[in-house]
Amino acid sequence: MKKKFTPRTQRPLLSVTDTHRRPTGETPQDEAAEAAVLQIIIQEKSSAEQEALLSQLKQSHFYDLARREMFRQLSQMRQEGHAVDEVTVYGWIRDKFPGKDNEGFRTAAQELYNTANDANAWNFHEYLATLKNKALRRWTLAKRETLATLATAEDLTLAQLRAEFSEILEQTDRADNSNRPRLKIWKANDLKEHVISTHLALVGDNEITMGYDGVVVLAGPGSSGKSLCTASLALAGAIGKGLWMGRKVHRKFKTLIIQAENGTVRLKKEIEALAKNHPGVDINGHIFFSEPPEGGLPFHNADFRAAVKRAVLELEPDLVVVDPWSQVATEDAAKEVVDKLAEIRSCFPAGDECPGLMIVAHTSKPRPENVRKGRGLAYMVSGSVALPNTARCVYVLLPWSEEMTDDRIYWSCPKLNNGEMYAPSVWHRRFGTFFEHDPNTDPSTYGTDEEREERRAVTSDDLKEAFGDQENLTKAALVRRLEKLTSASAPTIYRAITKGPQGYLADLMETTPEKWLKLKKGKAEK
Repeated sequence: MKKKFTPRTQRPLLSVTDTHRRPTGETPQDEAAEAAVLQIIIQEKSSAEQEALLSQLKQSHFYDLARREMFRQLSQMRQEGHAVDEVTVYGWIRDKFPGKDNEGFRTAAQELYNTANDANAWNFHEYLATLKNKALRRWTLAKRETLATLATAEDLTLAQLRAEFSEILEQTDRADNSNRPRLKIWKANDLKEHVISTHLALVGDNEITMGYDGVVVLAGPGSSGKSLCTASLALAGAIGKGLWMGRKVHRKFKTLIIQAENGTVRLKKEIEALAKNHPGVDINGHIFFSEPPEGGLPFHNADFRAAVKRAVLELEPDLVVVDPWSQVATEDAAKEVVDKLAEIRSCFPAGDECPGLMIVAHTSKPRPENVRKGRGLAYMVSGSVALPNTARCVYVLLPWSEEMTDDRIYWSCPKLNNGEMYAPSVWHRRFGTFFEHDPNTDPSTYGTDEEREERRAVTSDDLKEAFGDQENLTKAALVRRLEKLTSASAPTIYRAITKGPQGYLADLMETTPEKWLKLKKGKAEK
């Protein structure tokens, strides 16, 4: 039998009221299991293993207030990099909470060491399961009062009842799931020893992956082929090998597409085309689409989140696609982006079983001075920069031209945090199969045909006529006059008169001290 721990001094450990022992009654609890998990943590020699054990616990698992406080102090010690054993735990609490008489907590701490001497580390998960069960039952009993109040309310509505039960379902799922640590601190040696699971990689060089940080953005203008592209990604997962948009597919994976734009007519045609073009592929077991829900994609609603959780639990997808982002976030504020991503992630399991997340977003209408190639494409994503900044990988898909019959798209990956960057490429959109690579179109020429058209749209004669007998004009006034004189759009005109690669009319003008524009003498001749 292990020797019982005896404090070196009778100094009180911590200020806890006389009610640190809650009245038991019929309240579900297990004092021995509470003490056992704490003792196992204290006895564990590996700091990494201690952190792993602590991360699976939370304060609500402890009914006894003294043990709850002990757990909180152990967590804080590990977060601050201190070793955890019987000596350091006692010294930590003694130094952190000196002074007042705390007989209640001192007695509880003494009992902790005395009652858990026979705790076996191999039984930790059994103790944990017991604590989760007791905590869940306590929470259910606490909810009983709320439900009893609702049952006697004369103005009870169905919406109130649905909201309450959705919240109950969500909290129940949260109590039963693995707990994601609020803040995990790694030491260098722990990181060196950490083995990354090979099943996390789905596509490319750390581009589309599972895991909590596996957030990808696929952006493009309306009707550019984003939904077709995500369907082809799901097809790649069902096949489990080969390439998707030129990137290696590492293994088979399931894809759940939660979307709000395509109805059953379009979805039926798409599934039929996928099955016809790829016979023998298990599409039914790997690709799942949601019907557009009423009210967009309301992840702020507990009832909707509960439905997503049930779908994720049942289907076990490796990748979840949310299409489009504009149906999730109604504002562009960075805080809303962070909050909405947190709401979406709350529907997923923790750890390595967390599916990857792909957000399908629109691109903003480009201004003349916007960069249209390279890394700057990431900032074309509509809304707050928080979305592309949060993503580890950003894809941008742009139509090659404005011609309705031109099915080419310009494909670029302007952001890739954990992999090696690569050059853009050109592809042809396809329905019900993979996009087809176009080796004959040079990606570096993207936009040049459009620029040539713009050069023919506004001439120096048009510019001279727009000024007329007025010496100076603001840029906005000049654009309005040129719009009336020509068939060119305002963005085209802005590009033509703004200094830069496309500003072929900019050298014909100069800027006044008041920031107005005026023609240079002799420059606008025919």
